Formats: sequence, structure tokens, C-alpha cells
Amino acid sequence: MHILITAVGKRTEHWTDLFKALTDQGDVTITVLAADVSRLTAEAFAQLAGRQEKFCFHLAPHLLGEDRTGHMASVMFRPGSARTIRRTHPDVVHVIGEASYLSTRQAIRLRDRHWPRVPVTLYAAQNVVMRLPFPFPILERRSYNAIAHALPITPSALQVLRSKGYRGPATIVPLGVDTELFRPKPGGEPRPFTVGFVGRLEPHKGIGDLLRATKALDCHLLVVGEGSLRGEIEQAAALRPGRVELEKWADHTELPALLSRMDVLALPSREVIQRNLVPWIGIPLREQFGRVLVEAMACAIPVVGSDTGDIPHVIGPAGHIFAAGDHVALAERLARIRDDRAHASKLAQTARERATTEFSWSHIAESLCGVWRELARPDAALRTNRPGFTHEPGYSPANSAPPKENAR
Repeated sequence: MHILITAVGKRTEHWTDLFKALTDQGDVTITVLAADVSRLTAEAFAQLAGRQEKFCFHLAPHLLGEDRTGHMASVMFRPGSARTIRRTHPDVVHVIGEASYLSTRQAIRLRDRHWPRVPVTLYAAQNVVMRLPFPFPILERRSYNAIAHALPITPSALQVLRSKGYRGPATIVPLGVDTELFRPKPGGEPRPFTVGFVGRLEPHKGIGDLLRATKALDCHLLVVGEGSLRGEIEQAAALRPGRVELEKWADHTELPALLSRMDVLALPSREVIQRNLVPWIGIPLREQFGRVLVEAMACAIPVVGSDTGDIPHVIGPAGHIFAAGDHVALAERLARIRDDRAHASKLAQTARERATTEFSWSHIAESLCGVWRELARPDAALRTNRPGFTHEPGYSPANSAPPKENAR
């Protein structure tokens, strides 16, 4: 089974772990077409050395980059970029990008032109309903009509798909974590109870709430990241010497060592309104997934997060949730983990188990391949939302009830 994957985001270097897991599936080969705005490099694919027969990568030039428009929806492959993959014969085309993206429409048109009977699947992470300007809503509707199966990463992302009119089959497949890289480390020297934060130092990440909560607890705070609030963290470190520590943004492979210095990881994100694609259109910004949560969980570190976005769904029984913006409640959750070591130990064990069973890249790859194998069956009809095409059993475009959802 051969999968063609298209991706345009800057942070697609995270997908190398998935590509590796996919090539570990015995019957799967993949070709990746990525826009050159991504941080995918030869070094990033060093882990795929020796898999040339199962993996092929093309970095293509782009137009209308995110740096010019403020949103990835505008990024598109430069005309002619797909020439290198036209001789590819995929069984499935998988698009890493939202339905409204110009690059998604390009991938669908590429399929229509060269492999018209090949199904298209769509990764979806958008967890808020965005009011985008012309022509993006039209592109979105056309993409929904062409998608054979949607693969949202969270229940909220699925709800957004449904609210925007997608009525085809869908399977929730979350983001993953390398459970070999991120794993529990042997205990080191005794240290004070340490609350950790990893991420962008921006207002919507709730840094101010975390500073107030840890000040009330008089505990150690380790902050890893860069952003506009770095000066505020440096000021807190000066006022609380030995209590607040700031580390620069860490490479993916360096992060486990930093996580091992934490007793609990906090993600106190807030919802804010973002204005970048069009200044007069406000877009709600809330946590889509919180990748650092599953990375900490894989290291057997309890997690505490706000009730913003899909943080509660990701954390599950591996930690505690508090109301976004309530620094008193945040302090209470952290204090319980600090003061009840038996409870903290149970959370740590649950976190590691949850990470390995539900969020490992091998599990994610198996879930994706299960969907793709079903679509690629020789007797499977091309499934889209267009009237007259075959949908999953019991589904009709005229029926307002959505098909049964899967959660893998």
C-alpha cells in the first residue's frame, strides 16, 4: 500500500516520527511532498536512513508563505511542483492541512488529474469555527465534497468539521509521541518540588497565571521556551532567586532531559482572539492539542492543564484540570501533587500507560493504516460527499444525522 502525503506547515518536522512509524508497517510505503517553508531537513530524516525503498521525500517551492499573510491557509505549492511525483501510483492521498487551505485544494486537483479513483483523507486540527474571507469558504466546501475520510486529531476538531458541513466518515486519530525518546529517567539527586512549563512565552499560554500560582506555593518553577513574555519571566527570576529558572527553547531530542527535572508539568492556556489573516476578523485561539502534555506523560510526569480547547481530552486520568485563568485553582491542583506523593505516583504511572497505549506513534500509525487499508481495498468504492457516490453503510447526504464516529 503506497501513501502520498502532502504537507505545507512550518512545523512538519514533527511528522518524521510518524513517517518512521508508517514505514515500520510491513505493507506501507510513503511519498511526502512538503512545501519548502517547512523545517524538514536532511538531518531530520536521518532516522529514516536505510528506508529508501519505503520512503521518498520531495521539498517543493511555495507561494504566499505564512510569513506574508499570517496564516497557513494561503500557502500553496508553486505551479509545477508536483512534476516529480506524477509517476507515483498512490493507493491513498493523505493531506496534512485543513480543508480550507489552498494547498489542500491543490492536492485534490492533483488527485483528480492523475489518479481520479484514489481516495483522499484529511488531517484536521482546527478546533474553532473560523470565519475566513473569500475564497477560503468555497475551497473548504469543495474539499469536503472530495474527502473520502476525515482524520481529526480531537473530538473538538471533529465537531468543527461537522458544524461546517462535512458529513462523511471520520476517525479521531490524535497526535503521537516517541515513547522511546520520551521515557521515565532514573531518579537523580534530591531537588525541591519543581513545576515545569514548556512552550511559547505568549499571553494565551497563561504564563501570568502560572507565575502567580507558583509564587503562592513558594515552589521551584522551570520555564522552557521563547516569546514576547520572556522579559516577564526574567523579571520574576530576579525577584525570586533560586525559585524561577528560565531555559531557552530546546531541541526535540533535548527536551526529555529538561522534563526529567520536573515533578509536574503545567499547561495553563487561555482562549484569546487572534487577528492576522484579516485584521477585522477575530479568530478564537485555543489549545488544539498540547503536544508537550503527551511528551511529559510519556516521561511519567503528572500534568495539570486548564479547561481550554482539547487539554482535558488529552490529559484524561493522567492529571488535573482547572478553570482557565483561575490561578488559585491551579495552585490547589499543584499543591495536591506536591503534598500527596502516593497520589502523584499513581498519576505518573497512569500518564506513562496512557502515553504508550493511546499516543505512541506506532499506535497512531496502526490507526491510520487501518483506515487507509479499508479505503484502498480493490472492491472499495471511492467515497466522497458528492450525491451519487457510495458512503459508509446507512449514510445518506439527505440524512442530517452524522455517521457513527470512530475513536481509535
